[in-house]
Amino acid sequence: MKKIGLILANPLTNYGAHLQAFATQYVIDRFGVQTFIIDMTHLKCLKYYFDFGFIWYAIKTIYSKVFCKHIEDSYDETFISNISNRAQLAKKFRARMLHDEIEYSNYNALVADAKNFDVVIIGSDQMWLPGSSFSYINSLRFVPNGVIRASYATSLGVSKYPRYCWHSAKKMWNKMNYVSVREKQGADIVKKVTKGNVKPEVVLDPTYLLSKAEWEEVVPIQKMCDTKYVLCYFLGNDEESKLCAKKYAECKKIRLVSILSCESFSKIDRTFADQIVGAATPEEFINWIRGAECVFTDSFHGLTFSVINHVQFYVFYRVRKDSSLSRNSRIDSILNTWNLSDRVIVNKDIDWHSFVEEEIDYALVEQQVILQRIKSLKFLNSIIRDENK
Repeated sequence: MKKIGLILANPLTNYGAHLQAFATQYVIDRFGVQTFIIDMTHLKCLKYYFDFGFIWYAIKTIYSKVFCKHIEDSYDETFISNISNRAQLAKKFRARMLHDEIEYSNYNALVADAKNFDVVIIGSDQMWLPGSSFSYINSLRFVPNGVIRASYATSLGVSKYPRYCWHSAKKMWNKMNYVSVREKQGADIVKKVTKGNVKPEVVLDPTYLLSKAEWEEVVPIQKMCDTKYVLCYFLGNDEESKLCAKKYAECKKIRLVSILSCESFSKIDRTFADQIVGAATPEEFINWIRGAECVFTDSFHGLTFSVINHVQFYVFYRVRKDSSLSRNSRIDSILNTWNLSDRVIVNKDIDWHSFVEEEIDYALVEQQVILQRIKSLKFLNSIIRDENK
């Protein structure tokens, strides 16, 4: 039986990171192989690829950490408590839903073990953000010759790659046997940086590889609220977006529920909604979306599970104050795929009373989801069977 090593998102508190990690392993297991999750959380010493670009990257990273420290100093007790509680729930979710996680504290041990895999796949989420190509982990440089190097739906997270990353990224992608990303903009970047030498597939985020019915088997339906409600799930701290959702709920005369973010906070987080949900499990996150009349979000996976569960939604762009690079390309790409670009709210000062609201036709969307799912599973099969040979 083939052994597949998986590089997935680090065990943080983000719901999407955990659910895509679960989906990746769950789906690949169904190909009749053994999967092992490579956990580098406790790796004592990281190894980097050094070139002139790395020097610039290191300077920017240090500056960003200093900047972010000022942001952390302003976190309130509710936000800090939510992070701690979510971290504990996330740890339990991974123990409950994932299997064969191998922790590495020594880089040499990781290199030695990599020889035992037939394939190493770096998975979804933003694993190829600018600068990731300098890492010996995310670039799969630790994988020895003779072992297949592949990516599945790996996100670059940006619509433009900084020049200082091009040299290392080109070497990374040229060394890989199979390259796939989850947004068209990412595919265009890879082709541009490698001068057309690498032509990546655009495939679905792994959470889409399970149908609505399959997700209901894995995560049983649970009623989260006795009354109708609108759900907010914002990772960013833009107050205008939250107030826009509040006006919508008031217009519809319906309850407003908000799941607190673990990535940022704003002063109105504890007051703008009728009900605030703090530490919730990833399963509860899915069920809050399932039961909502409408979802307002700036999250890729908030959007994703709305689509999977055929729930009406609106999306806002999220801007990171610690970066000049936009990370909205993944939102644009998937909305274009489902022909739902009109669900993006740019003008947040909407008069919902006069707004002509059209429901999403999920019969049409589901047709496209099925076609893209078949294509994505076919690509995964080609990696596992190594059909490039």
